[in-house]
Amino acid sequence: MREYIAFTKKEFKENIRNYKLLSLTILFLVFGIMSPLSAKFMPDLIAHFAPTLKVTTAPTALDSWTQFSGNISGLGTSLTLIVFCNILSNEYSKGTLVIMLTKGLSRSSVVLSKFSIAVIIMTIGFWLSFLCTYGYTMYFWPTANLNHIIFSAFNLWLISIMYISILILGCVLFRPAFASVLLVLVATVILSLISIPKQIAPYTPNFILSKNIDLVSGKVIPPEFIIPIIVTIVISIVCLLLAVVLFNKKAV
Repeated sequence: MREYIAFTKKEFKENIRNYKLLSLTILFLVFGIMSPLSAKFMPDLIAHFAPTLKVTTAPTALDSWTQFSGNISGLGTSLTLIVFCNILSNEYSKGTLVIMLTKGLSRSSVVLSKFSIAVIIMTIGFWLSFLCTYGYTMYFWPTANLNHIIFSAFNLWLISIMYISILILGCVLFRPAFASVLLVLVATVILSLISIPKQIAPYTPNFILSKNIDLVSGKVIPPEFIIPIIVTIVISIVCLLLAVVLFNKKAV
């Protein structure tokens, strides 16, 4: 446990020095600020630059949250994965991993620390982004009634953790950074295909993303998310455990 904590602290300082923490935090903050702003002023921009297009409905707080959900689950998660896709390949190329392991650092601590750092940095950016979106949304639409907004954000955060765990597994399986991202893409396609049948869809992680806005609007209720959340957590744990087991057997 001590070596895990020590290595995690080292990794956190390294991610401060290489600006990963700063860059991702700024990107998430941009998403958090732009989501309500684009929802609020997009109709005016359309009216100004494309007067032939008619906007029939006034922007609402739900539009702001729709923007946030799409930005975070799309660009936010994608950029996080791209930033951390070389989290192990850099260690391979520099040869630092061999040195650390020969000094007694356990392989499981390496995997768990890398995972923890990615989750910590993503978490900082994510919840700061959420606070920005929530604050601006309440400013622009003070009387808005958004249901289960924190639970909805928690679901998006949980999905991001699942994808990070898949990425870590990819980093263990493949040395090239692009291969780990490719594994995430393959996993995304597989999860999408699994969720196509209507009988299975309500129990998959994709349900969390597809029904996230319906949760905020009140069309669905939180208990419907219990099984998808459990499945998402199980996938995350399985991928992380596989990464630890495989890395323990991997020749470095």
